[in-house]
Amino acid sequence: MCVQSLFMRNRAGGSSRRGFTLVELLVVIAIIGILIALLLPAVQAAREAARRSQCTNNLKQVALAMHNYHDVYKVFPRFCYRPIDPANAPNLHSHWKGYSIHVRLLPYIEQRALFDTIQTVGMMQGLEWYNGNAQLTAARRTVISTYRCPSDSAFRGSAETGNCNYLFSFGSHVDWGSIQQNGFVQRDMETTFADLRDGASNTIMAGEGLIGDNNNSIYNPGDVVRAQTYSGSTRLFPTEADVQNYGVQCQGGITNHHSHSGRDWIAPMPTQSVFNTVAPPNWQYPTCQECSGCGWMDSNGFFPARSRHPGGVNHAMGDGSVRFISSTINVRTYQYLGGRDDGQATGDQ
Repeated sequence: MCVQSLFMRNRAGGSSRRGFTLVELLVVIAIIGILIALLLPAVQAAREAARRSQCTNNLKQVALAMHNYHDVYKVFPRFCYRPIDPANAPNLHSHWKGYSIHVRLLPYIEQRALFDTIQTVGMMQGLEWYNGNAQLTAARRTVISTYRCPSDSAFRGSAETGNCNYLFSFGSHVDWGSIQQNGFVQRDMETTFADLRDGASNTIMAGEGLIGDNNNSIYNPGDVVRAQTYSGSTRLFPTEADVQNYGVQCQGGITNHHSHSGRDWIAPMPTQSVFNTVAPPNWQYPTCQECSGCGWMDSNGFFPARSRHPGGVNHAMGDGSVRFISSTINVRTYQYLGGRDDGQATGDQ
């Protein structure tokens, strides 16, 4: 009798357990999907914030190395050091065969042994930076974390691992080798604090650049378009109209481009270790050079700062501070920030 009563109560639903219906299950899954969709951008933003913070720290270390170098030598290094051609002494190699400012800074970022190797095997032997000497090749391919932004990717599909995201500014001049270069660094002579007549805090020392993807068949931002002659009214402080016109011209020539920007911190050329401030950060138009036959960036042109950070680019100023400069900054204001002695102290941006 008791068993029968219990059976009847279960049949009536008094103590049975009910599961989720299909509709309820689908609603729960949809809610979880929405929460994940809302969470992912926040996680990605947090990761990028951490990478940008590390990038800022790296740039500070580079700026500090420059100041320490000045403390020792009483000058800032020039951005190109040419070895003597041993076959034609005392003639110097071409500038593009020389060694970058980054080499000079190695002892000040705890890379003294690497600097000594490059000096002994390369410079003192009159060898160009890309010479096939095994020791020099291994040295220039050394990965230096201080020269790398964690938001960018390494040079793809290649043994060339000595990549670089931090470039020094030669100012608001189109020409890579002009004696009128007005930036923090120059190709053929050193600068000092006394040369920064606009004030160290108002002069860009260095900025970010992108590393190429090693694919000349597809254009990507940061690739360098070739064979575009600049015909603007001035090569120092180009007008906004000249900047715009040249950008449109370069956009039309993207099928002929280099894709190895930032490949070698040892090289003294634009997009490898230096840039200019004639165009704003993350310029909407391609990085662009005049030379048609150049296999590298040993040319005049527009070589803007670029980064993977949303909205702008980190820059180190002459006083060692790091500022995030917006991609929407006024062209002329940015050009003045790139000039060390134009009489236009722009202040904080």
